[in-house]
Amino acid sequence: DFEKIVADIAPETSIQMKEVESMGKRNERDYVVLIAEDSVLLANVLEKALQKAGYTNLKMFSNGQELWDYLKPMANDKDLLNKKVSIIITDIEMPSMDGHRLTKLIKSDPVLKDIPVVIFSSLITEEMWIKGKKLGADEQLSKPEIGHLIDVMDALLENKNKA
Repeated sequence: DFEKIVADIAPETSIQMKEVESMGKRNERDYVVLIAEDSVLLANVLEKALQKAGYTNLKMFSNGQELWDYLKPMANDKDLLNKKVSIIITDIEMPSMDGHRLTKLIKSDPVLKDIPVVIFSSLITEEMWIKGKKLGADEQLSKPEIGHLIDVMDALLENKNKA
């Protein structure tokens, strides 16, 4: 099974799928999730975990620049933006553009700033957490915490819908 192979090859990348499975059957969520993650292995595991949690409309990018290039043209069309983007999950260390730069660009744009941004990285030290907070990240989590990521996504999207 895929998760076991991943855990055997690289235990530090082992995202806790049991946490997702313990959530039980969840309905599909009608949200568009943009994900910037340069590790193909982690991107696949994350995609599978989020799909199990009901997040089936996922758009994957291999770095912050690719996600930014997709997102930026929508800053002029709020209706299109609302249809194409619900939440963004980003790693920190990536080629071309890292997650901190991506977060800063999003949160300093008058239209894009309302999109929830979650930094999901193995680099969440106290210093990195402070930097992410200053840049406007809505939440920051360590990579193995997939169950917590899903709870945070649920809460951020529920709050966004109330606004």
